[in-house]
Amino acid sequence: MQPLPNSEAGAPRVLIVTATDRRRGAEVFTERLSEGLVARGWVADSVSLTSSGEGRRVNVRPITDVSSARPGRINRHISRALNEAIRELRPDVLVANGGSTLRYGALATLSSDTPLVYIAIGEPDYWIRSALSRLANRWMLGRTAAVLAVCDATRRQLVELDPSLGGRVHVTYTGVPDELFLVRRSALETSLRVLVLGSLSDEKDPFLALRSLSRLPGIPIRFVGGGPLLQSLRDEADALGMSDRVELTGAVDDVVPHLEWSNVLLLTSRTEGLPGAVLEAGAASVATVAVDVGGVREAVSDGVTGLVVARDEDGLVEALERLAADPELPRSMGRAARLHMKQRFAMDHIISGYAARLSEVLG
Repeated sequence: MQPLPNSEAGAPRVLIVTATDRRRGAEVFTERLSEGLVARGWVADSVSLTSSGEGRRVNVRPITDVSSARPGRINRHISRALNEAIRELRPDVLVANGGSTLRYGALATLSSDTPLVYIAIGEPDYWIRSALSRLANRWMLGRTAAVLAVCDATRRQLVELDPSLGGRVHVTYTGVPDELFLVRRSALETSLRVLVLGSLSDEKDPFLALRSLSRLPGIPIRFVGGGPLLQSLRDEADALGMSDRVELTGAVDDVVPHLEWSNVLLLTSRTEGLPGAVLEAGAASVATVAVDVGGVREAVSDGVTGLVVARDEDGLVEALERLAADPELPRSMGRAARLHMKQRFAMDHIISGYAARLSEVLG
């Protein structure tokens, strides 16, 4: 077989696999990682297992016309397509970004000597519950040359799930896009404006955010994101008499106008890895009020860049009341958040870390 036209002599080649081409957090990071590795001299290809076929999409190539991959099931069409992509592109290393990509990557490398690197983006304790699922995930993790956990909470849970991972699992944060540091917001804000950013799904629990704000009359809340709970959330806002101050935008192409509007991000998730919404908000000088879940404390410096509380209404209400009573507090926390994100989560620094870990795998 002749060398591929875009290959470069001596340059390592990486194939990054993501679940979908929809513009979501993990998929956007796949796009940024691919671009960043190319800038560092790698040959990088990125593909998605499924094709959304609608809305704004990331710059990855779908390898199937399948619309979604069912959790826990192996789609033979997807499996064959990934094997074909590996044969076509001949990567030196295969990177599976996210849980659904791990099972396909583990199967694909059975017939290939390509090392598999897994980016673990969530909390295994939340998603892996049955004995059969735990057994299957231990087998898949055993196929990896390295596991890159997006936060220490994820790393700890992975090691508890499979102690044999040992030195193969490393905390390797995801980053925040550079353009979000350019967001400029008014310094004259006096009222609290609350933003909930992300999918309206059960694991994000937007109803907890809505119930908490129902106890704080007059404070507006904007939900930015689509998902299966959109209509139910709208109905609940009406039932609570909050429709005049609750805005549901659905999915959006650009979060910047919403970051400019808000001065507090509210995160009420049942589970998180390293919450991208917190990174994006912090880069835009937006303070955070978040429940203590997953890697939240690695993204939020409690009392400095935001407030981290127990996962209940009383704690959230108290934190929001504290910010509402002192308009300077969310402003100062927002400034500190922007500095924190620049120092710890700037994309250029993050991608250099990924390049170093992938280089270690290749020896």
